[in-house]
Amino acid sequence: MIKYTLLFILLIITGYLTTFVTNEPGEILIEWHGWLVETSVSSLIFIILLSFIIIYLLFKFIFFLIKLPNSIQNKLKHNRQKKGLSYIYSGISALSMDEKNLAELHFNRSKRLIKTDPLKLLLQIETSKNSENLKNKEVVLKKMLNYPETQLYALKKLINYSIANNEYDKANKLTKLIPKNKDTPLWFYEKLLLANILNNNFTEILSTIKLMTRYKKISTNNKRKLLGKIYYSKHLKNKTEGNLNLALKDLSTCLKYVPDFSPGIASKAFLLHEKNSEKGIKYAEAMWKRNANPDLVNFFLEIFKNFTSLKMLNYINDISNSNNLNHYNNYILSKLAVKAKAWQKAQKHIQMIPEKKWTKNNYNLMSQIDRLGNGNIKMSNLWIEKAERADKDYSWGCMSCSFFSEKWSLLCPKCLSVDSLKWDKYFSEESKQQIIVKKIKKPSKKNKVISFDKNLESAARGILNELKDGVER
Repeated sequence: MIKYTLLFILLIITGYLTTFVTNEPGEILIEWHGWLVETSVSSLIFIILLSFIIIYLLFKFIFFLIKLPNSIQNKLKHNRQKKGLSYIYSGISALSMDEKNLAELHFNRSKRLIKTDPLKLLLQIETSKNSENLKNKEVVLKKMLNYPETQLYALKKLINYSIANNEYDKANKLTKLIPKNKDTPLWFYEKLLLANILNNNFTEILSTIKLMTRYKKISTNNKRKLLGKIYYSKHLKNKTEGNLNLALKDLSTCLKYVPDFSPGIASKAFLLHEKNSEKGIKYAEAMWKRNANPDLVNFFLEIFKNFTSLKMLNYINDISNSNNLNHYNNYILSKLAVKAKAWQKAQKHIQMIPEKKWTKNNYNLMSQIDRLGNGNIKMSNLWIEKAERADKDYSWGCMSCSFFSEKWSLLCPKCLSVDSLKWDKYFSEESKQQIIVKKIKKPSKKNKVISFDKNLESAARGILNELKDGVER
């Protein structure tokens, strides 16, 4: 609006001056070195304006001639860039079709046209041969770190290379480059978490979890579960260093977040028992009534190692909540009864579990009862046949790589995924035998974990060796 107003005012002034000069033409005499020029004011103004226009056009033409070589060069460069990008786009398109040879051809064509470009670096990495020197790849990836478009890609590759080569210090430095905002994918926050866990940096671990919550990378429920397990790992470190009070405090925080976390429950029972044996046993008994689990079995077997089989059976039966026996509780009582050769009790407890809920362990136990207790070889063989087709037993396993573990840990021993070990029935002994576990260069000191399980067929992860038939304590 202001622009048009000023233009309107300028036109009025121009019109007024034109009218004034027309009505008052006047005369101007110019004498210079014998030359006499006589003209009107309007003619002089016209000549001056025309001179300015001619001078302006002349300078503009000269400036154009000066810039012409650069303009031609820039035009040619633009055309080369455009053509090179076209090859890169074609190469990326070929990659999406899984045509790696065609993609490599387009990349080679783009090399002579484009010197540096994030997309070109991306295409170079994706078309490189598997046998290509890793050092050369790392050089390219480090260049990609300088471009916002390829920074996350380069970080992901470099962090994975570092972890695969057990270069955890290097991986830790790379995680510091991860942008901490809402656009950063969850994977990067998990690697940031991993780096801090490997360094036992609990302050940074908690800060990372706050960031994940802030940017909606983790739900409130999952946050609570993760925090509980972080504090469980923190208790292990404090226990190793002899800080039992701090370790116990960490366990209380762990169970506040995850009340049914069985490793935390058993660990708290052990710590309480170290300080006050009666208090530790009472805590374990109360928790057994609420949630019978393999970790508490290990606790009782360690604390009462001098009990006979029958005494252990009666003890576990006494502390069990008879009105609310869970399936695992019944399985343990049946197993203890088999060891004590109390065959009727063994059969009673195993049959309290609905057969549709039976796993391999249940069928094998029933086979043992019929063979040794009832002398029924035919039924024993039938149970063995059913065991082969039955569901697997529950165990700790990694949800990322299916690694089978005898005990829970914050990091998967195989793939180093954070909090990926779950108590489930989809993991088998074979998955353990077929993998090579990663070795950490700088392992932290670990607490000795009491385990009675050498036979991985046991859902108790420790009960079979303690409960083998005919073996008395």
